[in-house]
Amino acid sequence: MKFLRLTILLIVIFLFQSCLTYRAVTYKINFNERFDHGTVNVDYKDIRSSEKEPKKQEEDFKEAVRLLFEDDFLLDNVEEGIYVKDRKLWEDNGILKASFSGIFKELNVDGNKLDVQNDERILFINESDVDVESNGKVLKSDKNIVLIWPKDQRELTWTMKDIDTAKDTYSLIDYYRSWKKDNSKNQ
Repeated sequence: MKFLRLTILLIVIFLFQSCLTYRAVTYKINFNERFDHGTVNVDYKDIRSSEKEPKKQEEDFKEAVRLLFEDDFLLDNVEEGIYVKDRKLWEDNGILKASFSGIFKELNVDGNKLDVQNDERILFINESDVDVESNGKVLKSDKNIVLIWPKDQRELTWTMKDIDTAKDTYSLIDYYRSWKKDNSKNQ
């Protein structure tokens, strides 16, 4: 299963096809008793646009909605072995957030499997321009991040935060409020 690789792909799509950014993304993995499958939750905090022009900001918001809620998202995850159970987009104290959750069989991040070696679970993240917090051990080099947990730990969590907080970004909350209002009328 390539669930986390899909998440990384979504990040790349957010950053390069549109100008969507976010301040942080949190992963929560919970294994079952046998460690052969489990649940996953991914939460994006403070989704924003790097576009100054309001029309482009609106297009970025529409792209975020499309990426999260269209059927392709579900189909892509099924192909990767993930059954997505829930997808959400919401406002929290004036900040736009998104999340999705589901069940999985095995985990990969950008082609790197969450591996077990010498009684430890090890995950390599092929980037270094983020700040990472985890309930495991975090090792960081100039090019990679390595996360390590005890083999028998059932809950694995990590948060990747954008180091470059000085970027000029713009809130999408007004577009969300308009979208939410339009959607509530249609229901």
